[in-house]
Order: sequence, then C-alpha cells, then structure tokens
Amino acid sequence: MKPPLLALLLGIITAFTALAAPSPTPDATVNDFFTYLLSKKHAIVKDSAAQTRWLTKDVRHSLVTAEAASNKAAKAHPNEQVDSPDNGTFLAAWDPPTSFKITSTKVKDATASVDLLFTWGPKTEYAGETRKMTVLLAQEDGVWRVSDIHSLAAKFNNASTLLSDLRDMAKQH
Repeated sequence: MKPPLLALLLGIITAFTALAAPSPTPDATVNDFFTYLLSKKHAIVKDSAAQTRWLTKDVRHSLVTAEAASNKAAKAHPNEQVDSPDNGTFLAAWDPPTSFKITSTKVKDATASVDLLFTWGPKTEYAGETRKMTVLLAQEDGVWRVSDIHSLAAKFNNASTLLSDLRDMAKQH
C-alpha cells in the first residue's frame, strides 16, 4: 500500500473511532475530576496529563502563570508565606471536603454547568459544613473540560472563581 493511501486510511479510521466513542458527559467529567482532586496521591499542578485531560487551555495557561509567579515570589521572599496553586485552589479550601455530590447539570451547545454540594466530615477543620460550587465546562477538542469553577460564599469561604484566584496568584511580587 502506498504511503499517501495508508495515511488517508488511518485518518478515516481515526475519525470514525472518534465519532464512535462519545466523550464523557459533563457529569462524568466533573465526577472524575473532583474524585482525582480529593485523592491525596494526586497533585494537579505537577500532573500535565491530568491538566490536559480536564482543563481548558485558558485554565492551563492561568495555572502555569500562577505557579511560575508563586515560585518566583517564594525565591524572592524566602521568609514569607506565598500562595501557590494546588488541589485546594480548585476546591477553594485548604482542608478538602470529604465528599461531594452533583446536584444539577445544564448543557447548552458547547458549554455546560454542573452544580456540586461539598460536605466536610467529622474529622476535618470544617466538620459538618457544606458548600455549593458550580463547575463551568466547555467542549474543547471534542471533550468536556473545566473552564472555571465558581465557589459560592459560605461560613468559612468568600465567593470566588478559580480563574480569578489563579490570576491573583500570578500577580504576586
């Protein structure tokens, strides 16, 4: 078989496979992403494969910029505490919740929003607390990816967004 014909056939097979295997739903994407974040063995800031899997290009860029700024600030001011992005940045909490559940999902064209309810268990800093968050997703390269996370105000937390938190970290001196 000639190389151009082989390349054409491989392209057709790849395209058919992509069409035949639907991307996970927004619910499944959010469930997998937050299950990952709540696992102590994972660190999204250091895991580029996880970043590519779950985060839009804009969020990935903001994360890299925030990480670089926090590293630079930490070197310039070794005796000061510097905010650095980590899994807690995505959860808007330094003490992670013990569980979460998806409460609703709305899909419109290539965007979606998934509402979550986080709960902190008995042996946590916020025992018995709950907090609502909304995960915004966008279809990028044919899959659902997190484009922002809105954390609603709660007893121990001000309203915030992931992108604004990352951009604030990027402004550290």
